[in-house]
Amino acid sequence: MTAPTRTLTTGRHWLVFGLCAAGFFFDSMDLQLMSLVAPVLLRQWELTPAGLGRVVAAAVLGMFAGACLFGALADRIGRRPGYQITIAVFAGFSALCALAQNPAQLMVFRFGAGLGIGGFIPIATTLLSEFAPPRMRGRLLALWGIAFPAGGLCATGVVSVLLPATGWRGVFLAGAAPALLLLAVRRIVPEAPDFRPAEGSAMTAVTGLLDRAHRRTTTAVWGIWFCWSFAYYGLILWLPSLLALMRVPLGTVLGYTIGFQLAAIAGRVATLLVVDRLGQRPLIVLCALAAAAAVLLLGTQHTLAGLIVAGYAVSFVQDGGFSGIVPFTPALYPPALRATGVGWANGLGRVASMVAPVLVGVIVTAGGTAPVFAMFAAAYGAAAGTAALAPGPTE
Repeated sequence: MTAPTRTLTTGRHWLVFGLCAAGFFFDSMDLQLMSLVAPVLLRQWELTPAGLGRVVAAAVLGMFAGACLFGALADRIGRRPGYQITIAVFAGFSALCALAQNPAQLMVFRFGAGLGIGGFIPIATTLLSEFAPPRMRGRLLALWGIAFPAGGLCATGVVSVLLPATGWRGVFLAGAAPALLLLAVRRIVPEAPDFRPAEGSAMTAVTGLLDRAHRRTTTAVWGIWFCWSFAYYGLILWLPSLLALMRVPLGTVLGYTIGFQLAAIAGRVATLLVVDRLGQRPLIVLCALAAAAAVLLLGTQHTLAGLIVAGYAVSFVQDGGFSGIVPFTPALYPPALRATGVGWANGLGRVASMVAPVLVGVIVTAGGTAPVFAMFAAAYGAAAGTAALAPGPTE
């Protein structure tokens, strides 16, 4: 087999980046669309909160399965085919959501959409890390990360336009827009320069993550992703409710949430300016420690000004740190295990995103909000320690 080479022009490098960023943008938009149409589904189908929770959980379970399955598959069939398959799965099931006649059907279709979303993210991360010139790899992956909060913000506009005109079914059809990317990717994106088909089955790649040569790396990567995702998604999913429990008015909570997303974008922009100069590991450690301090500060605030300063600081540093984790992870694995390693790291993050909201609910019921903020601060502290002790990159 002839080894692929880095023959892309600068313009085509940016086209590869744009296609990956567009996919990430639409993934995020789809996730946010579901949360925004949820109140309509609650009324129309007379769903209980528990029933709606099962629909949401189905998507998260799909993301876990997709990250683990398609990450390993991409190390065997290639990054470009993996990109095409995951986008097709995501777009197809998102369109099917518009045809759902009952909660059970919607749950199945959301699981399928989650498969595509979960599989796309590690493949796009690997594809970008292998295409990007080493001197700007961290910046490109940090820039790519901005697409996630941007997609969430865009979803608000999509719902405000489509929901009154088309109902919730039209909103889900908008989630099928990534199918258009398939038409472009076949001509524009060559296979990743570092890709070599891995030998053995997908399970061989998974066991390779835990062999003697990679066990310490994998343990560190999984620890970073689990701890960071636990605190990150726990805060994002519960913060509006936690603020309400702290007697913040609903209108203020909604405006606060928009500002929280804007602070996240600002954090990712700041990261791309410094990540290649500061280094990925120091950036992760510094942001994790800053996030731990900011979370503790947030839990002690009782004025609106204090909540704004502390909350936006949390959003800024936790998203900035995530932008360091994204390029750090693929650099720790050789090409034959890279997509598998990134996929399973993402999968562990999805597990954390399922565990955190449940645990928060239990803690709030038993002991109020203060222990929740302490728990999230401890998670960020653990992520900082794990990142500091992680092995160095393979390249």
